[in-house]
Amino acid sequence: MENQNTTQKPAIKKTWLRILLYMLAFLFVLIITEGIMSVLMSRILDVDIFSLAELVIQPDFLHIHILMQLTSLITTFIITAVFRKYIDRQSIVSMGLSTKGRYLDMVNGFLVGLLLISVGFIILILTKNLEIESVVYNSKVVIYSFIFFLFAAMVEEIVFRGYILNNLLNSMKNKYIALLISALLFALIHGLNPNLSFLSMLNLIIAGLALGITYIYTKNLWFPILLHVSWNYFQGPIFGFEVSGTNAASIINQNVTGNDIITGGNFGFEGSIILTILLFIMIYVTDYIYKRKQKSTN
Repeated sequence: MENQNTTQKPAIKKTWLRILLYMLAFLFVLIITEGIMSVLMSRILDVDIFSLAELVIQPDFLHIHILMQLTSLITTFIITAVFRKYIDRQSIVSMGLSTKGRYLDMVNGFLVGLLLISVGFIILILTKNLEIESVVYNSKVVIYSFIFFLFAAMVEEIVFRGYILNNLLNSMKNKYIALLISALLFALIHGLNPNLSFLSMLNLIIAGLALGITYIYTKNLWFPILLHVSWNYFQGPIFGFEVSGTNAASIINQNVTGNDIITGGNFGFEGSIILTILLFIMIYVTDYIYKRKQKSTN
């Protein structure tokens, strides 16, 4: 587990209040900065602001999408650093951003994300619920999309695992309840995504558990960050699914047919019962491995 400076108590003692103020500040500032960037980009590209979201996911405009997401990441980093220093009285690095000895975690996180979506993709093909229509390689989609999803994953992991789950773990005896609360908040923030169903909402909660399961043992963010990146990257730009209900430019053009409960429907594979099962298996196996590691070091 990462060493943390616990000599200073937080400026605000109540954990729920720290998290509430952090979320309010984060959402308020993020909405303002994203709004400014959207207006600026729509002026530069000479398009209607409501058409901007569809335009920037096109291969020729992905660099604009990256720039907007980088703005969100910088905003998130600044807000989190301020709260960590003046409210939590800890460093931002101490919440799990140290890379020392974590390169294997990065590799494992990336491979787990790839494995999950690949297994789901193959199952849908074998059950004749998915047909590959074409494969068109585009270097911009392959490279730029990875950068975009790296920035996007870092934003969400810093907020939900780095700040929220970290604070909950430091104030609650039961780490699994802390994990569940952070997962519920993670799912809630995606509640306005298009084509959301009951099953996709449930899967978002379970995904929050999967992304945080290593963190409750290590308090390091690099496994969930790379898992998050890998999952979104291969799900959308490579295999051609919607990513949490939103379209993404991809190199595989696919056609999904059959029951939405199996395929995920318009929300993408994140709305599939197959993913529900895969995530539960991943959570159980990961928790088992880390419990064994913990016992062997005690």
